[in-house]
Amino acid sequence: MSVSSVSAATTTTAASTTTASTSSSSSSFSESEFMSLLVQQLQNQDPTKPTDASQLTSQMLSYASYNQQVSMNDTLASLSSSMTSLSSTVSELYSSVNAISSQLSISA
Repeated sequence: MSVSSVSAATTTTAASTTTASTSSSSSSFSESEFMSLLVQQLQNQDPTKPTDASQLTSQMLSYASYNQQVSMNDTLASLSSSMTSLSSTVSELYSSVNAISSQLSISA
């Protein structure tokens, strides 16, 4: 009986720790933070009901997917910045060409 009350307290503590670390983190979640959270989860699990291997795999795959999405977001932001810069440069070049062509008079 005391095992269930201890495991309930441990689960509550683990959930509180998870919530606190998740709410205090910024928009990015580092690999070391994920691994420490996973280790804490494994250390605080109920020994009579260990975490299912498929759940662990699912969590790791979810993190890998999240990590890829963050990387893709950074790449797209960089690409967007480059395109804005290129567009600005092309616009300036077009204005310069128009100014020069208006000053030239072509006689036939």
